[in-house]
Formats: sequence, C-alpha cells, structure tokens
Amino acid sequence: MNSTQIERIAIACTILGAAVLTWQLTWPDWQSADERVERIAELERKVGELAKAELSLVAETTRLSEARARRDRECRLIPQSANVAELMQALTLEVDGHVVRNQTFTVMDRPTKEADRFEVLPVQIEMEADFTNVWSVLERAEGLSRLLRVSGLKIAIDDREHPVQIGPQALRATLSLDVVYAPPGSGEISP
Repeated sequence: MNSTQIERIAIACTILGAAVLTWQLTWPDWQSADERVERIAELERKVGELAKAELSLVAETTRLSEARARRDRECRLIPQSANVAELMQALTLEVDGHVVRNQTFTVMDRPTKEADRFEVLPVQIEMEADFTNVWSVLERAEGLSRLLRVSGLKIAIDDREHPVQIGPQALRATLSLDVVYAPPGSGEISP
C-alpha cells in the first residue's frame, strides 16, 4: 500500500468516524424530538390560555371596579354601630331663636332586629323652624353615606291663631328616622 492509499483510507476513516460520532451524539435528540415538539405545542397552548386568562382577569377586574363604584354611588353604607352622636352632629341646625327656634333628638326605643343581620334604632327629631330648615334636615339625611330611613314626618303650623304675614312661617316638625346598622358578628360586612 502506498502512502496515497493510506491517506485516503485515513481520510475515509476520519469522515466515517465523524459521521458515526455525529450520529451517536444527535440520535438521542432526534428520538426525543417528537416528544419535545408535542411539549412545545402544549406549552404554546398553555401560554395562549394564560394570555386569555390575563385578558379575562383584566376584564373582570374592570367589571369589579365598576360594580364597586356603582355600589358606592347607589348604595348606602351600613356601619357597625348606630353612632347617634355623629348622626346628630350631621343633622343639627344652628338654633338662632328666630328661624330655627328649637331642635331636639330623641332615641325612641331599643334597637330591633331586622332581616337577621341588621339592627334598627328609631330616632326622632323635633324642630321648631321654617319649612326651608325642615327640608334642609331631610336633604342632609339623604346626603349621608350611611343607610338611614325616614319612617315618618309630621309638620304643623306652630301658631295657627297668629300666622306670620311676612317672612317664613314657624312650623313644628317631627321627623322619625330609622338608623340601620350591622353590629360585628351579625354576618354583614361593611365596605
């Protein structure tokens, strides 16, 4: 054998060895290629589902925020206590002796249960004032963020025998309110 043949055989063996080595190193990867392709497809599907879930989460979060804003706009807060002092402070008018002559707050009875979760405390406001001021107390009660029911309103002219000819007529008004609250442990959670 001459040196050219030996070189050719060596080159052929080198190429054959490289081919065998390449085949041995890549064959295990080729075997698992189908599994990996399936796994990639499954992961891409999950990523697509995750993107849809994220979009759904954003949409539901937006709906929840809108529902909370609507609740805050349309519904009244039901506090955990009657807090009559705060209520009196919010509804009290300045007694000046002329337009508003008198205003008293009276808790009429013990709280009563309502709907198994709430308690209702009856409060009565008696006033001697003109109609504008009686109406302003009603507007203040309506403007409160807490749940408060007007259960009665009686208005009468204070002095029928001597009505005022000029200016506002003095009235005697009795405003009955139901202060609704949910004590702790009653099952109602206030926002």
